[in-house]
Amino acid sequence: MKIRFLFLTLFFTFCFSSIGQEDPFQQDIIEYLNNNGTRDQYSGAFESMFDVLKQQFSASEVPQSVWKELQNDKEKSLDEIVNLLTFAYRNHFTHDEINTMNEFFSTDAGKQMLKDPSQLSTAQNDEISTFFKSDIGIKIEEKKPELSKDIMEISEHWSRDLFAAKMKNLIELGYSTGH
Repeated sequence: MKIRFLFLTLFFTFCFSSIGQEDPFQQDIIEYLNNNGTRDQYSGAFESMFDVLKQQFSASEVPQSVWKELQNDKEKSLDEIVNLLTFAYRNHFTHDEINTMNEFFSTDAGKQMLKDPSQLSTAQNDEISTFFKSDIGIKIEEKKPELSKDIMEISEHWSRDLFAAKMKNLIELGYSTGH
């Protein structure tokens, strides 16, 4: 546990000092995270966080214009989480592996799998099966527990910090939770 904490401390120190200094590997991971639905997933999490905030501040009758203003930095927040997540992927996969994964999620089969798996053709199912039986597909499955743990820790930090910042903004504007 102490080693994991040390890793995360060093990870976040490195991460925050290097945001904005993207190398080709990081750029490819960002492209992969955009192609594999990760960015969309966090977009939904961003929206859900505002649903919770609206419930907590419902007694204050916060105007819609304030909510809209607080959401203006959505793209910046999504860029931040995607950048943070690149370090988890870097820790588990090589640049070539990321490129292979990105190629797959750029195919019609990869896109359809994310969009609506029930609409996959037989050929697309075969393509997906072949990918997940390949060396990289097997490695993705093997790394899933470790990667998921890293992603969860990064996500928790991001969402907690984002939630706290938005709550602070609302309080500074004179709104309260009514408790």
